[in-house]
Parts: sequence; structure tokens; C-alpha cells
Amino acid sequence: MNTSQIPRSSVANLRAALTVEYHFIGNEDCFIENIRSIGEADETSLVWCSPTKPNKQTLVDETSACVIICDGSIEISEEQKASKAFFIVDNPKLAFSRLVRSLLRLNQPRGIHPSAVVHPEAEISKTAFIGPNCTIGACKIGDHSQLHGNIHVYDDTEIGNHVVIEAGAILGAEGFGMAKTDDGVWERFPHIGGLEIHDFVEIGAGTTIDRGTLENTVIGEGTKVSKSAHISHNVQIGKNCLITGCVSIAGSTTIGDNVWISPNATILNKLNIGNNVFISIGAIVTQDIKDDYQAIGRKILPKTK
Repeated sequence: MNTSQIPRSSVANLRAALTVEYHFIGNEDCFIENIRSIGEADETSLVWCSPTKPNKQTLVDETSACVIICDGSIEISEEQKASKAFFIVDNPKLAFSRLVRSLLRLNQPRGIHPSAVVHPEAEISKTAFIGPNCTIGACKIGDHSQLHGNIHVYDDTEIGNHVVIEAGAILGAEGFGMAKTDDGVWERFPHIGGLEIHDFVEIGAGTTIDRGTLENTVIGEGTKVSKSAHISHNVQIGKNCLITGCVSIAGSTTIGDNVWISPNATILNKLNIGNNVFISIGAIVTQDIKDDYQAIGRKILPKTK
């Protein structure tokens, strides 16, 4: 992490930015200038401590950080209260994540890099950022969305608000749909649908997502797609899914909400994957999966509690 990106922030600034319930203990005059791990911190660092760490009390006692996000199991001495600031929360990782993203957003770039090529009919929010060497078709890009370098966005792609797309992604290309003639020759089927990427989606570097044939391919709100994944035409993905590296989802498959797909999994076309499904690393999915089930290898089993 480039810690120089973090603006100097007082406890009052942090209180205003933190969007989870918390209990504050300590010195109101503390401030931060960087964000580091709890073991590498200095006197102006913001850190968090995992509640699952067996040595969490020692980590908090020994850190040099001045502002610490932790859970209520940490014992805080009078000396610590006098010199440091503690935000006590139920989920330190979530609180830390939200706070850091809020601080980074203050320096988030806006505008279109001069090397980008943008279609004259593209509708791009003034708060969005288009990075170097991007090619942007006749599409829509919403508020505060960030497109890193070397991204190609085809026509009829709609990108929502607060979307992050990493370098080298290709969005809205024509899918691999073919029709066969009587002579056995393959001809490309026309893809006149589009691609919808809803709010708060993240798409990793090198990932490709195809446009639909007649209807749109859809990536639901809050879904995160890692690097080098491929999502084919007409796929419908619900909300808050986690799709990890090198996953391949074939065309016209529907995926519900809160689905976790592990690395190198392959999902056959035209399947229905329910809500709250887990698909294990390297799984090959060739049949529908009901809500709350999991795919392990080629087996479909109820999820264990």
C-alpha cells in the first residue's frame, strides 16, 4: 500500500468517517498519517487487530500505532487510554476496511486520461475516472467508478456507481455463440444484447465479460470478480457474489445471491445456481444447484453448518 496517499486525519475526522457502531476509548488528540499492519506501525498509524488472533492482546500492547480498531475483548490500560485512541467494534476488519476506503476516496482521481479513446456518445460521470490507454465505446459509466488502464469497454455496456475495474479487463465483447449450417460450417450468431454492471461491483485485472445475445449479461450489485475470470454471454449473476481467479462461467447460466465460486471452477452453460451456494476450488459443475448447497469436485451436497 502507498501510505503517502492517506491524508492526515484527526480522531474527529475518523469518527465522522466510520460507518459502523463503535465505542471510543482514549485520547481525542491523536491523529494518523499512514495505514499499516499492526506489527509494522509507527506513532501515526491506523491499524486493526483481528479478534481471532491468539496473541491479540500482545499485538495491541506492543504496537506503536496511535489509533487502533479492535473488539471488546481487548483490555485497555489507563496508560494506553492517555496516549492512544481505540475504536471498539464488533467486526474490526469491516470497520477498518470501510474507514480506509473512505480515507482513500478523498484522493480518488477523476476525469479521463489523455491517452484514453472515448466514443463521443459515451455518458461518463464527472466523478468517474478513466485510466490510461482505455478504449470506451458508446456506454454509460456512473458516479465514482474507477477504470484502471488498458481496459476495453464495448458499446451498450452500462457500468453503475462505485464500480472498480482493474487493468486489462474486456467488457461487453461479442460472445462465443455460433450457428451451424447444413454443410457443417460454423457461423457467428449476432450478439445485440448488452452488459449491465451494477453498483459496487469490482472486476479484477484480465477478466473478460461478454455481452448478451438478445438480452443483457448482468453482474449484480456488490458482486466481486477476481482476476483472469471469464463470464460468457447471457450469464445472470445476483448480488454480493464472490467469483475468484480463473473461474469460467459458460453462457446463459443464472447464479443467485451470495454465491462463492472458488478458483479454477468451471460452470456449464444454461444451469441454475441458487442462493448461498458454495463452489469449491477446481469444481466442474454440470447440473443445477439448489439454494444452500455446495459443489465439491463433481458432487452436489448440502452445505454443512
